[in-house]
Amino acid sequence: MSNIETITVYLLKESVKSAGDALRPSAEDYSRHTVRAGETVGTVYVANVEDKEPDWVRLLKSVTQPPVSDYTSSTGALLILPAAGRWFALTFGHGRHLLDSQVYVRRFGLRVALNAADHTRLRGAQARTFSDYALHTSRQVSRLSGVEALELDLERDLVTAVSGAVLDATLGRRVEGRDSVALTAALDVGGFAAACTRLLKESERTTYKQHYPWIDRVEELTDADEIENLELAATTALGQLLFAGFDLFPPELVPEEIVQFRLFPKEGGLIVVEPDASLLRFPLKTPTDAHSAKWALERYKLVGIDTNGDEVIRWSFWECLHHELQQAGSTMVLDGGRWYRVGQDFANQVDQFAKSLNSSGIGLPTAQRGESEGKYNKRVSEATGMALLDQQLVHLVGQSGIEPCDLLSPSGHFVHVKHRKGGSGPLSHLFGQALVSAEYLVGEAEFRERLREKLTPQFAELITEPPIAARYPVVLGLITKSSVAGSPARDLPFFSKVYLRQTVKRLKSMNFEVYVDEIPTPIP
Repeated sequence: MSNIETITVYLLKESVKSAGDALRPSAEDYSRHTVRAGETVGTVYVANVEDKEPDWVRLLKSVTQPPVSDYTSSTGALLILPAAGRWFALTFGHGRHLLDSQVYVRRFGLRVALNAADHTRLRGAQARTFSDYALHTSRQVSRLSGVEALELDLERDLVTAVSGAVLDATLGRRVEGRDSVALTAALDVGGFAAACTRLLKESERTTYKQHYPWIDRVEELTDADEIENLELAATTALGQLLFAGFDLFPPELVPEEIVQFRLFPKEGGLIVVEPDASLLRFPLKTPTDAHSAKWALERYKLVGIDTNGDEVIRWSFWECLHHELQQAGSTMVLDGGRWYRVGQDFANQVDQFAKSLNSSGIGLPTAQRGESEGKYNKRVSEATGMALLDQQLVHLVGQSGIEPCDLLSPSGHFVHVKHRKGGSGPLSHLFGQALVSAEYLVGEAEFRERLREKLTPQFAELITEPPIAARYPVVLGLITKSSVAGSPARDLPFFSKVYLRQTVKRLKSMNFEVYVDEIPTPIP
C-alpha cells in the first residue's frame, strides 16, 4: 500500500525537449541519477551542498563556554520526467534552486487547484493586490470553508494560490496550487507519471468558472502576437528611459529567510533593502532599442539573500516589473512577467464611475513647481483661512494616530491632498486616510472631542454632536503636472480608480458627499 506523500509538481513549457533543458544555467554542483519505477522514468538531479555553520551558532559561539558548534546541510533534488506528451519537474527539499525559473508554466498549479479542490472545503488562498505597492496576502481559515470565508477583495485581488480538500478522492486528499501544485495523496515513485497526467488534465478543465466567476475578471493573456505587441510598447518606453508608470518589486511572497536583496550582475553585488523602480537605472543606463531593453531586464536579477549572504531565490527584473497601459480600448497590466487584461465590462463600470465624480468647487489654489504637500497646505491655509490639520494626528487610547485631513474649510470640507505622481503613487494612502478619518468622525465621540481641541473655536463649532455626515464633504485633492484643471479621476491608473470607487462607495454609504479636485501646477 502506498504511503501518503506530498509532491510538488511544475509543468514545463513545450519548449523543453529534454531533462537537461530544465536546469538553471548557473546550476553546477550536482549529481545525476536515472529513475525507473512503474510508469515513471526520469532523471534526478541532487544538489551537492557543503555543510554550513547555522546563523545561531555564529551568533552564540563567541559567548558560550564551551563554545556551541554545529553544522547543517541544506540539500535538495529535482526529478524531471515525461508524461502525457509533456515534461514535468518535481522538487524535493531545496531542489527548486536547480530549476530554471524561465522554463515552467505560470499559474499551472492554481488552475489545477481551482478545478480539483472542493469549492466548499477550501483551506486558504494567497492574493496579490494591484495597488501602488505589492500587497501580498495569505489567508487561512481554521476549518475548511467556502471562498467567502477568505474575505478576498474580488475587484483588486489577483488570486495567486488556492488550497483545499480534493473533490475526487481518486486524485488525492489535499491540493495547493500556484505556479506549482502540491498534491497530497497515496503515492509511490512509480505513480508519479500517472499523477502528472491527472494534474495536466485538471489544469485544462474550465469547471472552475462555475464556482469562481470573478477569477478571470483579470485574465492572463496567452496570444503570442498580442503579448509581443504589448511587450514592444513597454520595452520601447523603457528603452527611452521613460520609467514613469513602471514599478519594480518581488513578484511573489518573499520567504522569511530573505533579509535583503542583491543585484546581479551589478559589480560588487549591490545590496538593497527595499527594491523599487529606481533600480531600473542599472540595466538601462542609456537610451536603447526595445529588444536590447528586454534583454537587459531579463539579464539583470533581483536576488533574495539570507543572513549568511547566501542566495535563497532570484527573479529577473522583467519578472519584477509592474506596469499598466491602455491598448485598443482595454486596460493591460504587466505583473510578474505576465500580461493581464482587465475584463471589459468591469473596466467600463470603473471608468464610468470615475467620470461621474465631480469637483467640489471650493477653489483650491494651484500648486507651485517643486512644492511639497506640506508647504502647499500651509500656503493654502494662510491664503484662504482654512484650518491646517496636516500632520496634526488625533491620538485615541490603544489606537495609532489618525490624521483628520490636511485642510478643513470654514464650510466643513475635509480636504485631503496628495501629489498625483507617476503610476499609482501615494493614492492608496490618500484614499485610506480619507476613509479612516470619516469613519472615526461619525463613529467615535472621543475622536471628535480630540479634534475640537486642535481647532480654533470657529472651526470647533463645525464638529457637532451628533455628527451629520452630509455636513462634512470629503475632498480628495490631487496635485498634478497639468497646467489646467480637469477631471483627474478619469486619468488615474486603472487599479487606483478601482480603489477610489471602493472608497467613494463606502463614504457615500455613510452619507458623506465625495469630490475629486485637481490642483494643477503651472508649466513655465
